[in-house]
Order: sequence, then C-alpha cells, then structure tokens
Amino acid sequence: MNSKKSINEWIETVNKKPSPLFFAMIALVSFLWSICAVAVYMPSFQGMNPVPGDWKCVSDKCSTLNISTLEQLCDQLFTEKSITIKNIAFQPERRTFSVEFNMFCKIDTKGHAKKTLISSMYFAGALLGLMISGFCYDNFGRKVSVLVGGSLTTLASFIGFFCKSYELLLFIRFMQGFGNLVAATAVYIWGCEIVPSRFRNYFNGYMGIAWSLGYPIVAALGYLIKDWNFQFLSVAVSMLLATIPAFFMIESPRFYAIKKDVTNIQSSIQKLAQLNGVKIDVATVDLLDLEVKREQSAIQQLKDFIQYPILIFETLIQMLTWFLVAISYYGFNFGWGSLVPNVYLGYLLAGTCEGVTVLLHVGFVQATGRRRSMIILLTGAVGAFLISIIDVEIGDEWALESISSLFGLVFISSAFAGIYLYSSELAPTSHRGLVFAMSSGSARIGSFLGPFVINNLYNITHKAVPLSVLSFLALVCIGGMFCLVETGDKDIPAVPADVKERRKHYKLRF
Repeated sequence: MNSKKSINEWIETVNKKPSPLFFAMIALVSFLWSICAVAVYMPSFQGMNPVPGDWKCVSDKCSTLNISTLEQLCDQLFTEKSITIKNIAFQPERRTFSVEFNMFCKIDTKGHAKKTLISSMYFAGALLGLMISGFCYDNFGRKVSVLVGGSLTTLASFIGFFCKSYELLLFIRFMQGFGNLVAATAVYIWGCEIVPSRFRNYFNGYMGIAWSLGYPIVAALGYLIKDWNFQFLSVAVSMLLATIPAFFMIESPRFYAIKKDVTNIQSSIQKLAQLNGVKIDVATVDLLDLEVKREQSAIQQLKDFIQYPILIFETLIQMLTWFLVAISYYGFNFGWGSLVPNVYLGYLLAGTCEGVTVLLHVGFVQATGRRRSMIILLTGAVGAFLISIIDVEIGDEWALESISSLFGLVFISSAFAGIYLYSSELAPTSHRGLVFAMSSGSARIGSFLGPFVINNLYNITHKAVPLSVLSFLALVCIGGMFCLVETGDKDIPAVPADVKERRKHYKLRF
C-alpha cells in the first residue's frame, strides 16, 4: 500500500544517512565555485602595473628626467607631458594587458576607468545571464544550467588565450560573467534542494569554503604564469575540469516535483537512494505535492507575484541586501591593490579571512538563526565602514583603513554566505531560480559598481562619501531583515501559497 509523502519527506528519507558517495558528489560538483572565483579575480593579476626596471628611455627627451618610479613616469606622461608613451620601451617580467593597452597610470583617468571596466564587464554579463537564466532554472532544470554555464565560461576563457584587443577583452569578460553566474547559481540552488535540511547550513558553509579556496588558486596561477593570455588559458582548463562532474550529478527531485514529472521524480529519488544505500521501491514514491492545482510556467510565475504580494515584498528585501553585500564585497576585493601593500598578500589574506569566517558562520547561524545572524553581521559591517573613515597610519605601509577593511570583509563575506542560505529557504521551489536570479541580478549591479567605488571614487572624493553610503544601505537592510521570518526551523516552501501560510504567525522581533 502506497503512502503519500511530501517532497521534503522523501528527500529526508533517502538522505537519512548520507553516504560518502553522496558527499563526494556534492563536493565535486560544488568545486566549480572555486574556479568561478578564479575567473572573477584573474584580471587583478592579468592587469598588474609595471614595476621599476620594467621600462627604459628610448629617446633623448627622457634621458635627463627622473622616471625611476611608476608615479614619476606617469607624472611626466600625463601631468608634465614632457614625454609620450612612444619614448618609453617596456620590457616587463610579466606581460599584462595593463601595459599592452596603456592603462597603468592612475592619474590617466580615462585609462584607469578603462582598466576598471574590464573587471566590471564581468558583472554586466552576469546580470544578463541571470535575467535569462531565472526562468531556465525553474523550467529546464538545475543540471542543464550548470552544464551550459560552465561550457560558456570555458569557451570565453579559451578565446582569451588569443585576445589581442581591448574590445575583445571586454567581450570575453562579459561572456565569462554570463556563464559563470549561470553555472554557480544553479549549483547552489541544486545543492540546497538535494541535501537534507539538517545539513543545509553545513552545505552553505562548504560553498563558502569552496569560494575562498579560489583565492590562493588565483594568486598561485597569477604568480606562476607571467603572460595574461596564458592566464586565460589556465582559467579555461580549470573550468573545463570543474564542469565535468556536473554530467554525473543527480537532478533535484524538487524541480521535477514542481514540473509534476512523476517518472523523473521517481528516477531522481531512486538514484539518491542507491547512492546512499537505501532500498526503496520506486513505485511507492507518491507525492502530496502533486495534488496542488498549479502548472509550472514562466507566465504562471509572474501571475503568482500578483496573486501573492508577500512574495514580492520578501524578494525586494533580498534584492536590496544582495546589492549591498555585493557592492561592498567586490569593491574591497578588487581594491586590494589600493588597500594593502601587496596584491598577492591581499588575496591570500582575503581568502584566509573568508575561510575562517565561513567556518565561524556555520556555528553562528546554528546558534542564532538565519535572520538574527544577518542583523548582527550587517551591524558589524556598518561599524567597520565607519571606522575605515578615520585616518590613522600604522607603521610604514599599513593604516587603520586597511585593517578595518579586512574586518569589514569578514562581516560582509559572512553576510554574503548568509543571504545565499536565507534566500534559498525563503523562496518557494516554484520560484527559487527566478528569485535567485533577481536577487543575484541586483548583486551583479552592485558588483559592477563596487570596483568603481573603491578604485575610482576613492581617488576623486573623500573616502567618507562612499563608506557613508554603504553604511546607510546596510542600515536599511537591517530594517528589512526585521520584516522577514526565520526559516531554519521550517520546511522549504514548494509554492507561493506555502510562503503566505508561513507568515501567519510572524511577529516583529529580534
């Protein structure tokens, strides 16, 4: 006799005692996040500026000038205008697009903005990718999205091996962003849906660790490979290898439940059971969720937002929070060359800080809950931003701003991990891909603006201006967190009606 269970109950049943093979599948597929981080930050090494000894004068015009430092060289090129770029021969140890496309002088505002645009184009592509992929996640599946996104990033990075023009470089970064975020977001949604509820917080922590591992990897590749075109090739090979495990991943049965695809629901649950050594008769897999009178489609998703205003309300709060953490996170991470004395040290410290933060965050969330932890972390970020405004030198190379920025990154990194987990549980399965796309899309706008805030706005206005704006946005997000519900003690909602039901007992409290 068949007994009907919800999709949540079936996933808990087959994952009651997850096997090493189950965890191996999660780990291998999720390693793609490490390589996604490599693709994001590689331009920081591909576009490194020349150092003293990398150039020499090839004209009488500069033979009497003191151009022993990069600042002196740039001053003569763009302030004094006593020489031109044709008077200088570059023979750097590293071949970078910063030298190749003449973008190494900060006082050359046009060239410096073009250099920053290379990093930001990644997030413009990511935004378009997420706008398109939101419906794809919920209508074509998580697995297909991972494979398509990973393949696009691999192809774009391989084209970078042959790149010789600035315009093509911008296009490559755009396509890297498009594919990278499609694949990375799909992996996260898949993982949150396929692991049992008691492991969801730990899975979120593992994803954070996977991302932080990308920092030493990109620093090592950036240090060992001296040519920016070959650095692109290293990204392509790495992404190809990281995408291969996706061919063997088991599609989320939650996705098939929303599609009411009984055959594939049974197949996915059967595969999970076999992976974990659980014996079940596939014929007994019967779902209560299939009794809901709702057909999954892009049009129905939009209608649901109208029928359930609470879905819009919660999504808007998530979008604003994603925007804040992204503009802060990527602004600092693309600005380590300005904030710390050594770019390699900056990325190694950032990776270490993030790794430690993620480990602490898992326990912190277990103890305080999803919502309360976000409130505390955003409050810490406000404090770090405001302290960074103070001008205090610490030693010859460090300042209070540098140290406070590292602490700020700890809070923001933890908040980034937190909002990923929180959004995966707030959104119903029927809209999880779309809500993630909208939220992550707003984060891509913040990601696009972040490098300009740290690298450019710092140079034309007092640092108190951008840091005060970030603090204000964080305070608004804190207010938004008070309006959401705790999700750690509840089942993942399947459809918008479940979201409405979940808020019946909501109370405004810390």
